[in-house]
Amino acid sequence: MHVEMNMDVAEQVLKGIHLPPCPTVLLAAMKEARSPNADMGRIAHLIEQDVGLSAPMLKLANSPYFGLRNKASSIRQAVVVLGIRNTVNLLSNVALRANVAPDMPGMDEFWERSGMTALASSRIAAQIPGVSRDDAYTVGLFHDCGIPVLMQKYPDYAKNIGEMSNAGVDVCQAENRCYSTTHAVVGYLLARNWLLPAQMCRAILYHHDLTIFSSASDSASNEICNWVAILQAAEYAVDSHLGLPNESWEIWRPHVLKHLQLSAQEFDESRSDVLNLLQGD
Repeated sequence: MHVEMNMDVAEQVLKGIHLPPCPTVLLAAMKEARSPNADMGRIAHLIEQDVGLSAPMLKLANSPYFGLRNKASSIRQAVVVLGIRNTVNLLSNVALRANVAPDMPGMDEFWERSGMTALASSRIAAQIPGVSRDDAYTVGLFHDCGIPVLMQKYPDYAKNIGEMSNAGVDVCQAENRCYSTTHAVVGYLLARNWLLPAQMCRAILYHHDLTIFSSASDSASNEICNWVAILQAAEYAVDSHLGLPNESWEIWRPHVLKHLQLSAQEFDESRSDVLNLLQGD
């Protein structure tokens, strides 16, 4: 895998870019969820204290994507039905929307797509031995969180990166040329600020880096490769659902299928399963 980047240099480049802190409620909920004696009632109580997060979380929990047979009428009911890990994942989703560039136009669509990618990642992970669906959801949710941070800092970001991408320049290369950093680096730092596990942060850092598949040499690196492969497959499925082109998939496809040990037919079946999920079938 790539030699670890000098984060002191990266942070100097990013000086002046605001990385929103992790909300207190989410920090407390994550801490409780990791406890051997995690209690649903305590987690529900924490969420209920923050109306700004609890109301949109209840709305998200009742959305078609999560397939609750009976709509939850309260946070406590939602927590019981969803379980602790799903609850924390949904709380992370809502917290990102509320704290990362919340007033910037177009963010609803951006986070909707991130949410779809998280769901798709979780569904694909279910087919891969030894990979946590909940962890895959988290990586899928956070993987592009550096983009709105950069858009908030640089008003010309969408225009510049869009034009260069349309001209065939890789998005991270385009970002480096224009801003001397990438959304993967910013996303890594934000995820670290929000106390995500170190390996998840590294997966976010490397999610555009094909060389990880040829340089993984230990179990930790293999874990990162799992998440990156699942994420790339999930993004392709989400783009298919949205009718968007994904020109990089043909490059990633052989590496992803080889690493996840999926045949072309198995992947097509997995993609169809994700599409059914996103279509609410």
